[in-house]
Amino acid sequence: MGPNALSFYRAARRLQAAGVPLLPRALTTLSARLHQVHLDLRSQLGEGVELGYGGVGVVVAPGVTVGPRTFLCQNVTLGERPDAPGVPRVGAHVLVGSGAMVLGPVTIGDHAEIGANAVVTEDVPAGAVVAGVPARELRRKPLPTQ
Repeated sequence: MGPNALSFYRAARRLQAAGVPLLPRALTTLSARLHQVHLDLRSQLGEGVELGYGGVGVVVAPGVTVGPRTFLCQNVTLGERPDAPGVPRVGAHVLVGSGAMVLGPVTIGDHAEIGANAVVTEDVPAGAVVAGVPARELRRKPLPTQ
């Protein structure tokens, strides 16, 4: 299988950091066309972040921070809300289910799980499992020890 959306994103970020003009934008445009994805170069995706099905339908807005080893399923949106400026901060080892939206200046704690098609507009504590529209906490998992 060829390069996925994260490969294009990481290559574009390296080129942008090296000061290469135009090519980073060309790579993100190509990735958007090939994978139906928008990973803004002003967002920060941590080491080991994975995208379901190569990132099909994933939207990550400018300024979003995603922690290491987080898994974003297909059709996930991490972005702003019109009534609450600011973008999400997603912790480490988080699972965001297919079609979920995390909107506004919210913080998702480490090891949290967000159910499919959930709409998250409030902070999610570490280890929480949330689902629904709007998302509500269903249970809390014990956090792994370091």
